[in-house]
Amino acid sequence: MHYTRLFRSLREAKGLTLEALASQARRHRNTVINVESGRPVKFKTIAELMLKMGYAAGSPEMKSVALLWLESVSGIPFSQPETEASARKAITGYRSAARLAARRLDEEIALAGLDAGQIDLLAFTARHPAILAILENVRRLAGDLAAEGRAAELKVAEDR
Repeated sequence: MHYTRLFRSLREAKGLTLEALASQARRHRNTVINVESGRPVKFKTIAELMLKMGYAAGSPEMKSVALLWLESVSGIPFSQPETEASARKAITGYRSAARLAARRLDEEIALAGLDAGQIDLLAFTARHPAILAILENVRRLAGDLAAEGRAAELKVAEDR
């Protein structure tokens, strides 16, 4: 089922016309029409309309509409059991890889004898990878300046 059909059937089950729901939600009639016709609509808009129809945020109806809407915008068939099984398998693999990476990081930190400040710096740079590029450029510039300084010293020595 598509979210538009479910939404319409839920509206009709509450005995609401397009106009009545729009009025109750203080929205234009076209907003409800857009939802029911499948035009691009933010889920926030759909959720607000569902709440105005009397469906709670955690209700099975709201969850079903949300899942179907997500399927329609992503193209991923979330409501099919094999999709859930595949997603769970991928998540398990990711968590396993993350645990392994964390263990390896702990081992490398222990081998390197890093102190808390150095570990904090590594964590910061991991969250802000652009910092590494900046540091590399500063190091390169410092090296170039040092080399130019040595070249200038040699030139001065030659001139004496």
